[in-house]
Amino acid sequence: MDIQFKKLELIEWITQITDSNIISKMEKIRKKYIAKTNEELKPLTVREFNKIIDRAEKDAKDNKITLHEDLIEQSENW
Repeated sequence: MDIQFKKLELIEWITQITDSNIISKMEKIRKKYIAKTNEELKPLTVREFNKIIDRAEKDAKDNKITLHEDLIEQSENW
């Protein structure tokens, strides 16, 4: 099923809702989604960026990595 079709179905369903509790719950979900999306888009500070790089280098040194080829092979078995 195409995502646009699913969205249209949801819009149609929402327009028929008369229960204000359901509308309130949906609004809370929407606000959480927007807040999370905005947080994810927040630019990193130099300190945060360096911390991520340091962790990645440590993971590589400790052999806590997965090779691209291994991921491809694993995904074929999903």
